[in-house]
Amino acid sequence: MKTRIFFPIMLIILFLAACSKVGDTNYQSMNDQTPTTVYISIYKTDSTKVQPELIDMIGDHKLLNQFNIWKKDGIQTSLPSHEKVDRIYILQYSYEGADPKSEYYMYVTDKEGNYYLKQFDYNDSYQSYQASLDKEGILNKIGSENWHKVSSMEMVSE
Repeated sequence: MKTRIFFPIMLIILFLAACSKVGDTNYQSMNDQTPTTVYISIYKTDSTKVQPELIDMIGDHKLLNQFNIWKKDGIQTSLPSHEKVDRIYILQYSYEGADPKSEYYMYVTDKEGNYYLKQFDYNDSYQSYQASLDKEGILNKIGSENWHKVSSMEMVSE
């Protein structure tokens, strides 16, 4: 008698547990997630400060959404030669929370008015005054492949 009641109840419980939706997670890939802050730095040849030099910090949610959409809208291309490069920026997309992370992008403008973006792994070798004097050296570290031609981001200019 007990097994007649116990067995069907266990089957129902197991069936409901197997069919139930797993709890929603707050996880989103960083590609889909809006950053909490974007730090904008530039390599300047006429400065004695540590390079790249921080020039702006974006924290406005509306602008952060624009930055997030903008980085996805590029067309894959190769970077032009370093002689054609006008300015080199580093964009740090910062994601705060339980597991804070950052993504780094190099944003390059050329003398013909084109704009390029590439994600890369940032390290201390990019922070030096001498490096700021050598565009070719900076760009060689990043490589000329897997760049994306993007539209101008007016917020990223000096």
